[in-house]
Amino acid sequence: MDVQAQSAIATKLFINISVLSIALNSSFFVYLLYSNRLYDLGKCCSSAVLLILPLSEVLKHFYVKQMFQLETGLKSGPPSSSSSSSGRSAGAANARAGRTRWREWFGAAMLFTLATLFYAFICVVLGAPLDQYKKTSSLALTLTTVTIFPIILLIGQSHTYQLLLSETLELKSPLTNSYLNLLKNNCIGVILGAWGASVVAPLDWDRPWQVYPIPNVVGSIGGLFGMNVFNLLSTVYISMYRNRRAKAQ
Repeated sequence: MDVQAQSAIATKLFINISVLSIALNSSFFVYLLYSNRLYDLGKCCSSAVLLILPLSEVLKHFYVKQMFQLETGLKSGPPSSSSSSSGRSAGAANARAGRTRWREWFGAAMLFTLATLFYAFICVVLGAPLDQYKKTSSLALTLTTVTIFPIILLIGQSHTYQLLLSETLELKSPLTNSYLNLLKNNCIGVILGAWGASVVAPLDWDRPWQVYPIPNVVGSIGGLFGMNVFNLLSTVYISMYRNRRAKAQ
């Protein structure tokens, strides 16, 4: 596939996933507002509301995987193992595959837990009250769900560990590499949104939405929403610029 065709597919991927993300984030906000669940964020009863976020990420992941057939193997990684010798039974191969799947799921759960604890620690360092650990846990779960969880879905827990510990991860498919960079940009938007929303907490407006962690949770989703809007507009602009340049030549 030539560079121009790859660029066209990447443009379509960025536009489609940005539009889908904007629609899902908008639906989440509308649900919070019209169901009067906004002020429940951070409470125990809000856990069901926050389940919408991982479901949205799973939906986006399967959409991208099915529509664009992304390859998630490493460029420099070892080649995939060939089929087992004829002497090995199919049952043994299925058992090994099952054990590998369970190890992957366990590793993903451990990574998700560690990321949540790390976010909670950062929240405490930045001033979160120690006696409001349930609210801090709710915020940490939200941040992990919209930053680390999509990357785990895309490249698996082992490659996510490598990505978090070093910036040397290079995937086999250029399209998957581009999508991974998009997810990393989303992480920046989420963290900036959650941090920037903290400015409303000390204001003496006495509004119910100023109560911790409502501004931070809303800010994290708002940061994701804003980054998706930026990705959409920048992708459309670059695509239009390239088309005009191609016609001029």
